[in-house]
Amino acid sequence: MSVRRPGADWQGWRSDVARRVDRATLVGAFGLAVFSVGVMHFHQANIDPAVVAARSLYWLTTVTVTVLALATSMVAVARGARPWIAYALAGVVIVTAAAAADLALAPYAWKVSAASRHIPATVVAHLTILSMLLVPAAVFYVCASNAAHHARLLRSLDIERAAEAERLVQQRLQTELATIDHDLVVTGMRLALPLLTHEAAQAEELLGAVTTYLRVAHQRGTIDARGVTAALDELRQLCTVRSGATALG
Repeated sequence: MSVRRPGADWQGWRSDVARRVDRATLVGAFGLAVFSVGVMHFHQANIDPAVVAARSLYWLTTVTVTVLALATSMVAVARGARPWIAYALAGVVIVTAAAAADLALAPYAWKVSAASRHIPATVVAHLTILSMLLVPAAVFYVCASNAAHHARLLRSLDIERAAEAERLVQQRLQTELATIDHDLVVTGMRLALPLLTHEAAQAEELLGAVTTYLRVAHQRGTIDARGVTAALDELRQLCTVRSGATALG
């Protein structure tokens, strides 16, 4: 009988990539595309709307592919892939997409003025210019996204540690509740009984402390450890004071 292997965690991958491509990343990518188009038109007086549209589409396509490729690579590295392999594959995807967009859209009208034998050199020149604008932004994005990811992990660890600490407190509470100090209870009642005839107020105070301690000690699931400790300390203090007074008397 064959054992069915678990499939790829596509939903987990999609969620992790979506966390990497947050709103700030989208705004930054759009801003980079607008900046790049603006730099290319900085010294031009007459601007053809068709050329602007082609260049805008070229930069939006390239920047979008860059963000998605880098986000996927970072998720792969976080899941155990080797960084140099993941980022090298991302670089190949980005260069291929940029070259394909350059050939398909011809955003700088180089096909009109260049001969066919110059096509590879022109594409390489455009990729060089592209890398000058993309590489710093890509490095910044990778560093910022990894820092944010590590911060989320630290917050998750802090939450888990807090939950574990609370669980340990509850365990100690259950242990303390399960082991009631019966000797102290008997001592308190023994000290209170002789006071009922001539010192009723002190007897009631001592019996009230005994009753309070027993009540909170039996409320195992609803009382916190501080309440149990406070009731126990109060009972011990009253017993100590009364024992001292009895010894002096």
